[in-house]
Amino acid sequence: MRQDRLDLKTRPEAARQTYVALARPTAPEEWPLRFDAADDGADDGVRQIEIGPEGVRLSRRLAGVTVTAACPLSAYRGLAVALLDPEGDDDGIALLFVHADPALSVTLYSAPHIDDVVAEWRGWSAALGRPMLVTLADGSHRPAHAMIGRLIIGAVQGRRARRGALKHRRPSVYRRRGAGRPGELTVHRGEREISARD
Repeated sequence: MRQDRLDLKTRPEAARQTYVALARPTAPEEWPLRFDAADDGADDGVRQIEIGPEGVRLSRRLAGVTVTAACPLSAYRGLAVALLDPEGDDDGIALLFVHADPALSVTLYSAPHIDDVVAEWRGWSAALGRPMLVTLADGSHRPAHAMIGRLIIGAVQGRRARRGALKHRRPSVYRRRGAGRPGELTVHRGEREISARD
């Protein structure tokens, strides 16, 4: 079982890091992934997140009570790339696991540059089985590729003209055997049978 939760008693500033770089699980035994994230609404400013094959579980303390929300992976729209500061000068970028309720969205990766974001985007999309999303100017999201389930639909390509070694071969229609004609069967009568008997 994977344990990435930070020790907040000894490192209280660790969960409030500006940038997030989680180790993406690559094998079934590495799930679930557990980590802490900053949450201004929580009592201690931190929420615990657990992501597994069944879904996402978020926990935080509110007024001294632990509140937990659990959502299946299918409740999440997908993985979206967004600017950390859309209206400012910061070029930081984040990869969000987007839920219809923004409070349930999870930041899986963030960095001050875009160098590795595409690789992380594709990797997390494949690992979680959710589509890659593009963030539009109004904050909404649309799929980066047309998909059916986990499959990306490619562009339809027309048939290519015949090229290559088989271009000049004889058409296969001439190699088909013709049907027999019942009226022209040959009948053999009065001939000696050739057989072997003990």
